Amino acid sequence: MTSQGTLHVVLYSFVFLAFGLLWLHVFFRHAFPGSKFTYLSTVGLGALALMVTLPLQSRLLSLVGSWLAEHGVSIWLSGALLALFTGLLQEALKIGVIWLGRVTSGSRISWRAAGLAAGLGFGVWEAWRLVALPLGAYSIWSPVAVLERCFAIGLHISLALITAYGLGRRQPGRFFLLAALWHGAVNFMALLYQGWVLSFWPTEIAIMVLSVAALFTASWLDKKAINTRKEAWY
Repeated sequence: MTSQGTLHVVLYSFVFLAFGLLWLHVFFRHAFPGSKFTYLSTVGLGALALMVTLPLQSRLLSLVGSWLAEHGVSIWLSGALLALFTGLLQEALKIGVIWLGRVTSGSRISWRAAGLAAGLGFGVWEAWRLVALPLGAYSIWSPVAVLERCFAIGLHISLALITAYGLGRRQPGRFFLLAALWHGAVNFMALLYQGWVLSFWPTEIAIMVLSVAALFTASWLDKKAINTRKEAWY
């Protein structure tokens, strides 16, 4: 990689991290109370989970897609099922990261902070892996890719918070399914674009709307938890 390519990768990384922190500041104030170093392990676990899972996810999607095709399932139904499968897989991973974050900290990290940290690590790493590294390495700067990934980071943070909310309330199933279905809907929008059903900008706008809606929903649940169970949630 050239020095210019390295500079682009660093710039992408800085922008993605900055947007992740911006989402936290705007929608989830005081996300990480106390020493910020306490939360680095959970942020790192979120990144590591996605790092390990992306190759496995690609392989699983290929196997499931082949099985569906062999059994005569229509391409659109297959696409919807694969989009949902990806949502279920990634949100299940976040549950593991949130739980590990709590365990490794001796429960010093709240459900709220663990969810936000896991979502931040997950979203920023995905942006780095899918955009910063492949584009930055060739010194390509893409404002559209930056915009898309920044909203995706917000989506990951909010869905992880929704999952953490369910864990904190000891009702993990319903909130996990909500997050997984939401994630699957976003993936399905991308599928519609790949199938030439939607053009580029309608797809991007739909994904941005779903991401912002997830942020507002997670923020509403967050405020609800703070007002009713402040000590347990923090």
